[in-house]
Amino acid sequence: MPVAEVAELAARLVHAELREDRRRTLARYELALEATRRPELRALYDARGRHFRRTAVALLAAAGSNDPERHGDRLVAFAEGLMFYALAGAGAEPGLDDLRTAVRDFLNGVLR
Repeated sequence: MPVAEVAELAARLVHAELREDRRRTLARYELALEATRRPELRALYDARGRHFRRTAVALLAAAGSNDPERHGDRLVAFAEGLMFYALAGAGAEPGLDDLRTAVRDFLNGVLR
């Protein structure tokens, strides 16, 4: 799968989390913080997150990654950082074009 296609998919997912699913994403971050204090929530939170990591690993493998597990985990962390940065008010909320560029730059860096 070409990098541009992976970037498009990831950018659209992040954009949807910031726009349509904003309240759910904020609630997920609240749960993540609470899970640091409550082990029973940690297990639930981690189980739900596996789906996103598996998807990212599959996308990176399709894009030709030589280490899709590591790169998939990093893509999830990168996307989470973009979302948290925007939702926490640390920076402007990126538009879809900004997200495409950011994810493409990330992918070009890890897939070299």
